Order: sequence, then structure tokens, then C-alpha cells
Amino acid sequence: MQDIEKVISLYHLGTVQNGYRAGANTFPFIDIQGNVRAVQVKQFDEQNHTTGTDFLHSIIEKHHSRNNKPLPEWLKAYNKNETKVSCLFGEHLLSKYPYNPIALVEAPKTAIYGTLYFGFPEQPTNLLWLAVYNLSSLNLNKCKALKGRNVYLFPDLSKDGKAYDKWIADSEQIQKQLQGTYFHVSDLLEQLAPQQDKEQGKDIADYLIKQDWRLFRKQDIRETPQPEPKPVETSTREKSEGPQKNFFYAA
Repeated sequence: MQDIEKVISLYHLGTVQNGYRAGANTFPFIDIQGNVRAVQVKQFDEQNHTTGTDFLHSIIEKHHSRNNKPLPEWLKAYNKNETKVSCLFGEHLLSKYPYNPIALVEAPKTAIYGTLYFGFPEQPTNLLWLAVYNLSSLNLNKCKALKGRNVYLFPDLSKDGKAYDKWIADSEQIQKQLQGTYFHVSDLLEQLAPQQDKEQGKDIADYLIKQDWRLFRKQDIRETPQPEPKPVETSTREKSEGPQKNFFYAA
């Protein structure tokens, strides 16, 4: 229970209290300056599968529309942003934990499970878990905040390995433009997962949830020391403190 409260505080997680999507979890995307860029709203079933997804700004907009109320000025300004999810989930933690290696996944939920199982970033050898939002969200603009870090990517599974291949190609291009930043794409799931799991698009959280988290902590898993960071690795298959008071940041 203590770890649950700790991870809620660390990532500023919340819930929708009433109305549309009541009871859903909220995952705020907070940039390194502490500005809230977006708040993803997700509902899950008892098997941890997503049953509904939305964004808080969309819910607020629908509420005002149903009640014939004008949109607040901040929301009008926010809607002009070309990209709503414009930073990494957990990005606000980069300045607070400047030495940790980074674990990068697609979904915020996966980052939360990674933190709970592998440990919190107070130890500089522990991974700091961040998320990009979805498969196509791995891009240079989001990764600029990772400059100078070692980044370990854990793409979701996909049919024919397309997600893995895409993150290999994308990370290679990003690394070329971020001096001193090194991306390492894990092929663990690609090598070990059965075809059914690949077709279902499972991620690392789907495997972690079946394990006893206490076993992970007892092993005191640490990053393997490396004399010098290496460039993007391919498999043999392919030879900041809390948010500011402003609710959303209109760039």
C-alpha cells in the first residue's frame, strides 16, 4: 500500500470523481518545466485490460457542450496546440533524478508497473520509467528531454514484429540528432513471446502483473555496468517537481 501511494504521488496520478468516465484513472503528461501538457483518462477491467480511453480536456469540452456553456479561455488556447501529447509521461522526473538510466515504454500504465516491480528511482542505478503515449509517439521532439541519457526501450509486441522494427528505425534516427544519448531497444519479448501474445499486442506489463513483485525487489536488480554506452542495438533478427497551477499548457 505504501508503494501504491508513493507511485501515485511520484507521477501525480488521479481519478475522475464523477460524471462521464467516473472512476477512471488519470495519467498527466507533465513536462520538465512542470507544465501539464495533457491528461490521459483510462478505464481498466479486473484483468488490467483497457475498457475506455479519453483525454481530460475532451471530457471537459463535452461537459460544456452538453450544458450549453462557453469553453473557458484556457481550453480555447489549449485546443490551438497542434500536438496535445507533446511531452513524455514522467518527464517532470528527469531533473529530479538526473543520473538514472531511462526505461521508455508506450503506455503510462506500463511505466507505473515498471516502477512498482523494478523499484523507485531514488537509487541512481534503478531505471526511471517513462512513456511516450503510443507506438507512433516516439519522436525527436519528445526525446530532446532525454539528451545525455542511456535509454532502454521496451516496445509492445505486434504481429510480425512491426512495432519493434519501427522503434529500432525511429530510435536510430533520433540518436543521430541527440549527441551523447544512447538508445538500446530490448528484443526480450520478441524472442520469447508466443505468436498469440504478439497478435494481441501485449506489453511488458502484461507479463509483470503475473509475477510476484517481491521477487523482483529481492533480486535487487541493477543496471549492468558498461565501460562505454553503445549505439542503438538491434537483435539478430534484423542485423522536475510537481505541476504548476495552470491546468494545461498552451504552447
